[in-house]
Amino acid sequence: MRRFLLALVPLVLVACTAAPTGDPAPATSSLPKGDLAVLAERIEQRRAELATATFHTEGFASDGQATEVRNVVDGVVRHDGGDVTGSMTMDVSTGGQPKKIALVVVRDGTYVQVEGAPMPAGKKWGYYPAASGGEVAALLRGFGPSATVGAELDYVQPRAALIVGKAAEQVDGVPVTRFDLVVDALKMAKVIEDQDIQLQHTQLAQYGVKIAASVWVDDTSAPVRAEYRFELDGKVVKQSTTRFRGWGEPVEIAVPDQAEVVPADQLPQ
Repeated sequence: MRRFLLALVPLVLVACTAAPTGDPAPATSSLPKGDLAVLAERIEQRRAELATATFHTEGFASDGQATEVRNVVDGVVRHDGGDVTGSMTMDVSTGGQPKKIALVVVRDGTYVQVEGAPMPAGKKWGYYPAASGGEVAALLRGFGPSATVGAELDYVQPRAALIVGKAAEQVDGVPVTRFDLVVDALKMAKVIEDQDIQLQHTQLAQYGVKIAASVWVDDTSAPVRAEYRFELDGKVVKQSTTRFRGWGEPVEIAVPDQAEVVPADQLPQ
């Protein structure tokens, strides 16, 4: 099971097939830069107030040629102060080979169940402490830099992005405002704490990968949809889109029966 998780690590360094370019051209914006700071603050405040939501995520990563990882994730999420917990099922396709994964994210770690993975007798879940990082973090990084549900919103970052478009739309019949952003990968690297993700964004800039993001918010500034896209030579090579609904409604995050859990370091290699 541990080996299988490693095999599912998203292809985040998608720029490795291209030649480095010069420094990326500075982005421009038709709206005052302060607008993004206000938007980011309102979204974060609304998420904290409402705390819970149901979500659906679709994403993929490609090396720009034939190898591709696709994922569809459905679940619930809860924001509690600085903690993000949740329960979800993830359908992952690597090179056309599907696999289903269940995850329960708690404050101190993550419970993982991989369909078809060998497990000790009577055990169904592996438990990965938060301090172990590694395999589970790699799975969740498809959402965005902070490797949590809704991490596409990490790119709504006033120190690294600019608003380049704003429009009134509807999502599932709900009136929303859409904001389109361009993100400076080098500036983004400076606000990311994880050193691996810092390096990734520095390399994305070096290889000419452009980052675009969009967020749709309702009239209370609650996020309805969030998305980012990595583009190389005009082609999208990595993308994640999360749709939120039921903000503020009760959700259930059921922790597995401990009798069915085995620590990750005791899983078959």
